Amino acid sequence: MVVILLRKFNFDYDFENDSLFLYDSKSKSKASVEMDDIIIDFNSKKEVSAVELLNASGFFAEMAFEGEKTIDKDVLADIKECKVDVVAKDSFLVIKLLLVFGSRRTLATPLLVPAIRESSPAVAGI
Repeated sequence: MVVILLRKFNFDYDFENDSLFLYDSKSKSKASVEMDDIIIDFNSKKEVSAVELLNASGFFAEMAFEGEKTIDKDVLADIKECKVDVVAKDSFLVIKLLLVFGSRRTLATPLLVPAIRESSPAVAGI
């Protein structure tokens, strides 16, 4: 049995702009990498300190709870808790998101993003 320890992240959902910001309040961002509608922030140790999903309802559009058509802005506005785990796998980072909603429904989804290397200009200054 594999046990995954997810770190509790704070979160802000901006209903009007449909952006979901997940962040570790104890980790200060030093650099960011933007990939389409996903922004990943890194701290001075090159660890993920925040994830922002622009057009969040579009990101979750294909995911749904049993009996629901989609996860839309109203559902995202009901997030009560967020946990995140980051695992390096080959040349990628697997960012595992666990969102808990008011009705105690949960949504777990991975984000697969290229790993940041030492030579990357995105994190050269940290």
